[in-house]
Amino acid sequence: MKTYLPQIERRIFVRPNQTFGILNYDLDNAYPQRMLELVAASPTAKDCWNKRAKFIGGNGFEETSLGKQIINQKGLTLAKLLKAVATDKALFTGFGIHVNYNANFKIASVNYVKFEDIRLGDTDCPETVDKYAIYSDWGRKTWKNIMRSKITFLDKYNPDEQAIKNQVLATGGWDKYKGQLFYFNPEVDDYPLIEADSVWEDFETEAGIKIFNNREVTTGFLPSTMLFMQARREEADNSSPDNDELPYTNMPSQLEKDLGSFQGAKSAQKIIVIEYEDETSKPEFKPYSIQNNDKLFETTEKSVEARIIKGFSIPKELINSENTSGLSNGGEKKEAIREFNDNTAPDRMELSETFAEIFSHYYIDINPTENWSILTVPANVADDITGIKAGASINQLLLANIPAENKVATLVYAYGFKQAEAEAMCL
Repeated sequence: MKTYLPQIERRIFVRPNQTFGILNYDLDNAYPQRMLELVAASPTAKDCWNKRAKFIGGNGFEETSLGKQIINQKGLTLAKLLKAVATDKALFTGFGIHVNYNANFKIASVNYVKFEDIRLGDTDCPETVDKYAIYSDWGRKTWKNIMRSKITFLDKYNPDEQAIKNQVLATGGWDKYKGQLFYFNPEVDDYPLIEADSVWEDFETEAGIKIFNNREVTTGFLPSTMLFMQARREEADNSSPDNDELPYTNMPSQLEKDLGSFQGAKSAQKIIVIEYEDETSKPEFKPYSIQNNDKLFETTEKSVEARIIKGFSIPKELINSENTSGLSNGGEKKEAIREFNDNTAPDRMELSETFAEIFSHYYIDINPTENWSILTVPANVADDITGIKAGASINQLLLANIPAENKVATLVYAYGFKQAEAEAMCL
């Protein structure tokens, strides 16, 4: 018996780019840039990214004095670097840190590099193998073409003294040496997918629903209408071959211009014009019914939101906290915080190990305790909003004119109080 598996399209393609000496990050070499745009257009995806970044960065270093340490001439602090790399890791699952050395082969400065700006050097090109290309516009948003002269190539991170000597000699001296890049990548010799790549189509869907709703609002929810009218004859300015811009084309009449402005922004297309050849025909408006998509959009929006949250592996209580039961002690949200702290523990460990490795070669000892652990997000933050909302509801319950046993049962089963606590509150 044969088993047929559905064909699944590859998410990204990695191809050598001989022009720039790199490996393309997907066919257009702009996978990270495209994902950033999609996430920015999806409210749920953006919220999930922020939540994941918050938990990976945690509550800062256990050694509270570390966060204020300045690690380069631009004033970058360890706290800001932690937040930046945690944000990249939350979405791209990787991050980049640039280091440069002094003549004693010690790291003298540390800089953050945006993950979306990094490309792997072509392994088949002797000049760029074991290097990384840094460029700020791979997506070609600022310039139409990529300028080879503006691409910066950095050597792969290697604090070995002899390796640094060789790299300095290869570049022509310390004054030309640009340093190394610590490139954290969960993949081996390949590019990683974003955290929720399996549902990126849902980012686009949610963005489309948002645009649709906006179009409906900006057009005043106008009913769709057909306008039947006499076919308009060609006007002099429409048929003139002297029209350089649009020769032999129909320019819009004043009526069409007025209708267009009446329909509102975003090309609402609430009115369609149908021309009659019969001159005796009288123009008339006729509304035509369209399918009511309110319920369909509502269902789609909820399912899309649920898939995005699942794609980021975030407990739904941290995104849709208003839909939880709201225990008096914030129980559901507290449990979700503990769960997500556990889920992101490996990410924090990887960041801690990275900081420990890099700053063990720093020119000064900025962390004598060698403790690079990152604090988890405290669960008591769940008390702030949920507890206040629940407290108001409990007060209303206690003041309600209902039997005491009913109040006790509600406090026990709806708000999580113990039997003795509930009975004491209702005395």
